[in-house]
Amino acid sequence: MKIFPLHRTAIAALLATSVAMPALAETAAELKQRIEALEKRIDGLEGEGRLKFANGTVVEIGGYIKTDFIYDFDEALGDAFNVDGISITNADDNARFRAQARQSRLFFKTTTQTNNGPLKTHIEFDFFGGGGNEIFSNSYSPRLRHAYGTWNGWTVGQTWSNFMPIESYPTTVDFNGPAGIPFVRQAQIRYTFPVSGNVTISASLENSEFSGRDAAGTISESTTSGIRAGIDQAPDFTLAATWKGEKALVKLAGVLRKFDSPTSNDTATGWGVNLSGNASLWEGGTLYGSLTYGDGIGRYLINGFAQDAFIDAAGNLQTIEAIGATFGVSQAFSPKLTGGLALGYYEVNDTFAPTDTDNISTAHLSLFYKPTERMTVGAELIYGRREIASGASDDASRLQTSVQFNF
Repeated sequence: MKIFPLHRTAIAALLATSVAMPALAETAAELKQRIEALEKRIDGLEGEGRLKFANGTVVEIGGYIKTDFIYDFDEALGDAFNVDGISITNADDNARFRAQARQSRLFFKTTTQTNNGPLKTHIEFDFFGGGGNEIFSNSYSPRLRHAYGTWNGWTVGQTWSNFMPIESYPTTVDFNGPAGIPFVRQAQIRYTFPVSGNVTISASLENSEFSGRDAAGTISESTTSGIRAGIDQAPDFTLAATWKGEKALVKLAGVLRKFDSPTSNDTATGWGVNLSGNASLWEGGTLYGSLTYGDGIGRYLINGFAQDAFIDAAGNLQTIEAIGATFGVSQAFSPKLTGGLALGYYEVNDTFAPTDTDNISTAHLSLFYKPTERMTVGAELIYGRREIASGASDDASRLQTSVQFNF
């Protein structure tokens, strides 16, 4: 991580202006001394990748540039491996090539000391937003990933759901990763408190959104006078307990949801449980695992779009049962070379139509090479299989390579 790519003297001059406005009558010699003093402060911070302002706030700027080179052996499945999009009809079984840099990321972090502990903020963007045209300039819109603050055990803003096992995610070249794992970022208010030196409890109220379908198609957001508004009337509630040891972590999380129908007065309750963990059991090796089960939690799983529930012909809300399982292993062969395998599975019951997804399975076989500290070259073979409720199925494979520069 580096500070703004400006000359140190220019930064010092800007800081001198911000902290010395009352001293406009200073002589040129006095101002020069002030700038030189600030330059020394900045020299000390550059090695840490931070910039400290006069009010004590420390700012970090970082991210990475990542370029992916994608070869789909069977059909085009998007910039992230969209296993949900595998065509069952075999109508589009043709190889495709694609190169893109949309996963590139930029973040800003701040830390300010207060009388009751550090106040931290984090805002982060990537380029998986809308727009884009391969013919001309491949210009994709920035997308908000994280925007939150933490203080004294509280987290407020948009970030990973408290239900999500982010600590036990296998690393893949593919942006989506394995099937069957909870994956959602959303606005929330969360409180985390330590029970002991190894155990923490966290509870949150999070943005709710019914993602289901009826005979007319997918139901998600409602729109009133051009304003996007959620269908639901109550936030989702999550509760999680995490045990963290020297070489292992275990997390148990639950979510409770209330659904409201946009076409009738019916309501329903959704719930889910996730057990996840990771462990370093031998030199250079780490195991990852996640198991999720619930009724009406489709939106919380990476493959569960529009599978929270469906509205039947009588106008009743029918929640959809789902299960997800992920297993991963990584092995560092040397300080520069690491390999990994991630397996994922997702299954739903009581789907709405014969063409709805019934189950999905994925496999990611990865290799990462770091020729230097801030550069990673990745290569990955990906396999995905999709089966629909009628019993028909199809599969697809991809070779994806990447080059990533961290800053």
